[in-house]
Amino acid sequence: MDFEEVIKRTHRIAATIGYSVFGALVLYFALEELIRNKLAPFSGFSPLANHQTLRYIFYGLSAVSIILARWLQSFLLKKRPEDTPEILLNKLHQTSIIMIIMSELPALFGLFLFLMAGLNRDFYVLLIISVAVLFIFFPRRHNWEEWISNQR
Repeated sequence: MDFEEVIKRTHRIAATIGYSVFGALVLYFALEELIRNKLAPFSGFSPLANHQTLRYIFYGLSAVSIILARWLQSFLLKKRPEDTPEILLNKLHQTSIIMIIMSELPALFGLFLFLMAGLNRDFYVLLIISVAVLFIFFPRRHNWEEWISNQR
């Protein structure tokens, strides 16, 4: 099989995972809206009085997860002279999947904030951040082909 075809197939798998994570983000939004409307006025399942600390923690975790994802990407995609195109493709594939999954974390933190404290605006903000980060880290085949060909 031609190596270009292998790149295409491998990319398709990573892109499918990316689309699946986007679908999960849409599902989180639908779940939040359903809970918010059915249990109106929804103030969360947690009896905590001070939700501000919880907000700071989850916004901080979201920022750390994005910074960590960017650092991991540069760390995992380091090229070595002995890397073959197949090894480079595996690095791209594995790193893309990790980045896609890490892009979902802010939305999960936002969903948790909503479920704990009923903070739907914070959920929306963190969901939008997740969608933006997913867009940034989404695997693009042209970039893959260019990155691999620069090593040859």
